Order: sequence, then C-alpha cells, then structure tokens
Amino acid sequence: MITYPQQKFESIKSEVEQRYRILDGSSAYDTNHMARTVALAFRVPMVIAALNERYRAWFSSSHGVSDALDDQVHDLCSLANLADRFFQVEDMAEDQYFSGEKLVSEAPNMRFFAGVPLRDPDGKRFGTLCILDNKPRVMSESDSRLLKSFAGLLSNDICVRSAGRYAVQDLIHAEEDKCSLYDLAVTDSLTGALNRRAFFHLTEREVPRAERHRVPLTAVLFDIDHFKKVNDVHGHAAGDDVIASLSRIVSKEIREEDYLGRLGGEEFGLILPETTPSQAVSLTNRLRQKIKGLTFLGEGGSFSITVSFGVAAIDPGERSVHPALERADRALYVAKRNGRDRVELAVECLGRLSA
Repeated sequence: MITYPQQKFESIKSEVEQRYRILDGSSAYDTNHMARTVALAFRVPMVIAALNERYRAWFSSSHGVSDALDDQVHDLCSLANLADRFFQVEDMAEDQYFSGEKLVSEAPNMRFFAGVPLRDPDGKRFGTLCILDNKPRVMSESDSRLLKSFAGLLSNDICVRSAGRYAVQDLIHAEEDKCSLYDLAVTDSLTGALNRRAFFHLTEREVPRAERHRVPLTAVLFDIDHFKKVNDVHGHAAGDDVIASLSRIVSKEIREEDYLGRLGGEEFGLILPETTPSQAVSLTNRLRQKIKGLTFLGEGGSFSITVSFGVAAIDPGERSVHPALERADRALYVAKRNGRDRVELAVECLGRLSA
C-alpha cells in the first residue's frame, strides 16, 4: 500500500537506531558492569577486556583502569594476545618478560597477571579478558574455570552485538533503498512532485475520507501561461528551470497533507484536504503573485512567467477526484480565456457562493 507523504529516510534511520540502540554500535558500548563482576569475583583491583582495534572502537569493558593508565594497560595486555589459552603470571616483578613494564615497575606496581582469550564462534581470537592484582597470587583450578566462564560470556556478548551492528546497518541500508525506490516510483524526477499515476492513486483515498468526516476537499489545476514560448525563445533548459522553480514555490506554500502532482508538461494538480474553494482561491492567488515575481535567465535574456489556476470543490457523494478536476479544468480554461495570470472558481462553486 503506497502511503503519502512518505517518511523521510533520516527520520526512519533515527527510529531504527533508537529501536536497536543496544546493538547499533554508533558509540562505544559500555559493559563495565561485567568487568566489575569479574573484579568482585576474584577480588582484584583491575579487569579489562583487551580487544583488537576493530572491536575496541565500539565495545568497552573495564574496571579500575583510569584514563591515565589506559595505554599502559593495553600495552601490557597486548603482550598476552599471543596466548592461545588461559595463562597466569604469579609475580610479574620476578618475570623477565614482564618486569620492565611501566605498569609493574611504577605505580600502581601490578604484580599478578592472568587472562583468557576471547573468541568468536569459529574460534578466532579477538582479544583477551585480563585481570591484574598489585600483589602476587596463584589461581586455583576452579578459579581458572570461573575466569574461562566469564570470558565465554563476554565473548558471546561481543559477538551478538557485532552481529547486531551489521544487522542494523543492513536494515538502515534496506530502508534507504526502499525510500529511494519509493521516490523513483511516485515522484517526478524534475520537480519532486508526485507523478501523474501516483497523484491519482493517492488522492482517490481523500474523497471517502472527506465524505466520512464531512470536511471540504478542493481540487486545483494550474499551468504556465504561454509555456511553449518559453521553450521556443529561451530554450528547453530554461523551460525545465521554470517548471522546477514553480514546483518548489508551490511545495513550500502548501501543507504536508496536501497533494501536488505534475500531470504532464507544464500542467500541475493540487488536492487540498479540509480546504474550502474560497480558501483555495486565497492560496492560489498568493502562489500566483509569488510566481509572477520570479525572474529567469534563458537564451533570449531574462524573463518572467505567469500562471493560471482553476479551482473546484469535490462534491458530497462523488467517489473520485476526476469530476472535480474536470470542473477545475473548465475553470482553468476560463482563466485562459479571460486574459491568463488569474484564478477562476468553477461555476458550480460560484453558484453556491452566491446562493
């Protein structure tokens, strides 16, 4: 079912990101509560999920790691990324490999270091869950199993969120494609107005709606006076500029719920819900004056244009916009016959106003 006005892509994207904000990864996802749980379980002052750069950009889980120590901790943990299984260093100060690290030789003088690789479902390692203590210690077999269990939970969380990020990105791209296809299907490429087919398809639903709620509905037809002369004297590029500018002016003046369609060449239609013919006349006269004030530049020099309008009400009991548009077309013909650059109300409407 075609809807109008179509929701803009940026609005849809915002809704998707809000709906899946836990997964979208647009900013670093903070799972510090998991690191705090590990710290409490092992009674250590420092825990960090040291991740590969790809994951580190959007996922964060640490406890006891100040901004001042962040680089040092990551440098130390990067040395452990070669570990293929659980490891522990009982006293780094006594270990030749780690004793020269600033985190060990300077404050906070860390001594104990243990970790477990973080892996995706295929077994590929993407980081290490590390715990550090400022005193030497030895982990028991049960402690190592518990740390492995925490690493498994953290790995699963990261992998789910990584998959979610791609899913949300795919959804956003799909919505963008859908919006683009919608625009191609229903809009005129030059003006951005509804194309003829979409205009009639979408406006038909307004007729029973107006009948049901007993509100007025008005149709307008308008076109550019002497448009053939614009093309002949100033060139087709200038003619296209005139048509596009006319559409922009009208689009700015009408409401979101109004329908503007390019019905062919320089001819346009408007369907105005909850608008009386007299209100439509006021609107179209305002449009006529704005358009008349435009100046264009073509092959024959600068020029301006005028536009004529025909206005008609959609009568109670009618089931389509076509009868009203036919009346508006006859009113437009009268505007042309009476000198152009004017708004004419259909005679049927004039009869009601004078009654």
